[in-house]
Amino acid sequence: MIGAVSENAAEKVKRYTIMHEDSPVLEFNRETDEIRIYNKNLLPFGLRGREKLSAVDVFEWLSDRVNNISRTYMNVVYIARRVGRDRDKIIKDSSGVSFTDNFWIKTRDTICDWNDLKKMRDDNIALNNVALTGEVNDSEELLKGFTSLFTTKGYFPKAVFGGYIYKLKKDAVLEYPAYLIGRQIGVNVSDVVLDGDYVKIKIFTDYNNSLVHASELKNYFNTADEIYNILAKDSANKDLIRGLQRLFIFNYIIANPDLHDDNYGLIYDSRTFEFKSVSPCYDHNVAFQEGFIGLTRTTMGNSASLPLDELCERFIKKHKDIADKLKTIDLTAVKTFLSDLQFEELKERIANVISWTEMNKGY
Repeated sequence: MIGAVSENAAEKVKRYTIMHEDSPVLEFNRETDEIRIYNKNLLPFGLRGREKLSAVDVFEWLSDRVNNISRTYMNVVYIARRVGRDRDKIIKDSSGVSFTDNFWIKTRDTICDWNDLKKMRDDNIALNNVALTGEVNDSEELLKGFTSLFTTKGYFPKAVFGGYIYKLKKDAVLEYPAYLIGRQIGVNVSDVVLDGDYVKIKIFTDYNNSLVHASELKNYFNTADEIYNILAKDSANKDLIRGLQRLFIFNYIIANPDLHDDNYGLIYDSRTFEFKSVSPCYDHNVAFQEGFIGLTRTTMGNSASLPLDELCERFIKKHKDIADKLKTIDLTAVKTFLSDLQFEELKERIANVISWTEMNKGY
């Protein structure tokens, strides 16, 4: 038997059914490790492309689905929903629903269907306030609906409501100058709005377009290599390659040391599972790192890194439109959000990018 259930659970979950919208995809018997696949065409990317699925494969996917149990800001959400840090209780409570895709998890206790989840997902304003403020009470209102907070990724407090991710301005204000730069230079970046004490990032997925993170794609491709290198082997992926190159260039410009595998991915058609594009650039809380040396971590929890400066120098000649726009970029608003050092270093990186397009080098 894979895994263990907390002693605090009233009753452990014996069977999990991974659902895609209203279609059962896979059933996992936790007691016997038996796996029954109902529709292999609807398997999540992390479980695709394997000759045979193991119980470990499925349990790891289920565990990663509810992946932020250790996040400090989630403590009050666990209290509000009365689930503790018990994965089974969390899955029962939330059905593993996410705003990034159309998968969810069904158990024997599930009384909702896909339409119920769509109607009641992330509509609990009181719970969102708890997630952002850290202030919790015993109101029954906090138990209503379904929340995707248990399946979100990232370190900083957040809430999900009305098609936006809300973050605290004190934590995430640098999202805004990064957005201003991306918009001016023609890079696909998530829309960002400042709203009082909050930063609102527009969600770019919907029920027709889903996101698969690079971390899950590595399981799909069965590789520890960078997704860029895997996709580059097939000329049919030229648009995806172009999108990733622009992502690397942009993240060098904004000095983002945190472009790990959960901070970018591919958009795919929720019906056909065909890749459509690289995701818009997002999650720039810690951008404009002072003393940035061009490196960004690529994997959560280890020291692997990507040399964004080298990648930018290598790719920028294929994207001269970015350099051309940098020559006339208006940084007036951007400057108001940066320290003097951050701003000076930003101008240096912009100068580097422009100069690399003019150097007589191959790539």
